[in-house]
Amino acid sequence: MNLRSLASALTLACCASPFCSAQTANPQITTQTIAQTAPQRTTQPSKRQPPKPATDQAPGAAPNKVWVNATTKIYHCPGDRYYGRTKGGSYMTEADAKSIHAHGAHNQTCFK
Repeated sequence: MNLRSLASALTLACCASPFCSAQTANPQITTQTIAQTAPQRTTQPSKRQPPKPATDQAPGAAPNKVWVNATTKIYHCPGDRYYGRTKGGSYMTEADAKSIHAHGAHNQTCFK
């Protein structure tokens, strides 16, 4: 239910009552004035931010290399939050990672 329909429902319910003081106190009040005085929503929903690049990477990072997790056989692209941060991994080219049967996180490729 939106604000205007709520305001009109409240106004009708109040004015239908025999004890309504709105009719005697201020007959000029309408649903439009109630809706105009109501606070308006000014905040916009927050947008999801992309993951920030890892700052504490293992030595040997390069822009053309992927980080391969040796346990799971998943490789991570530069800029990924797990790039250079998982235990037991190493840097190598994407072709080398595929040759040892590793695959990209979420089956994505890093370089075309």
